[in-house]
Amino acid sequence: IMLENILGIIPARRGSKRVPNKNIREVGGKPLIAHTIEQTDESELLDHTVVSTEDDEIAEVAESHGGEVPFKRPEELATDTASTNDVILHALDWFREKGERFDIVATVQTTTPFRTSEDIDSSLREFAESDADSVISVSEFDVPPVWAVTEDEHGYLTSYVEENSLWDEVKRSQDTPTLYHPNGAVFAAYVSKFREQKS
Repeated sequence: IMLENILGIIPARRGSKRVPNKNIREVGGKPLIAHTIEQTDESELLDHTVVSTEDDEIAEVAESHGGEVPFKRPEELATDTASTNDVILHALDWFREKGERFDIVATVQTTTPFRTSEDIDSSLREFAESDADSVISVSEFDVPPVWAVTEDEHGYLTSYVEENSLWDEVKRSQDTPTLYHPNGAVFAAYVSKFREQKS
């Protein structure tokens, strides 16, 4: 497929329970969101990238670091329960109303500041060379998740993943399968498939 007509979306709402104002807090000498804006600017494949936020201060900080904030995200899409999928659909719909359509949409989260523009582009190239409808970036777990334990109300630990998988035979890490988790650096999909699946 042709890698063109790709919309990048940087979701950045104000409310964060764990780290208040995380998107504009300084990390490595600049606001967290500035790292992602720079990476998307340096990407060779993203044609147009926007910041989706409901917050005036985030919008101001984003714009002062070269970000584009052409619309305000509705408050109902900035709650703890709002899904990123709804945020993406809102942005796509906003552009469609303006007569602009994109073939691929890519979401890049601010919470992955050490991603590079090449990470974005290589993900999109791999996507284009595959038969997949979407692509996500992943990282290998530092600790095998099959070792996960959970604590009950009395302080006792039990295996979380598979009953007694840890206790029956304590496995060396090299004997466990290589497992990955999404890392937030890049999520991309064909717009037609995204609209069809809402995911």
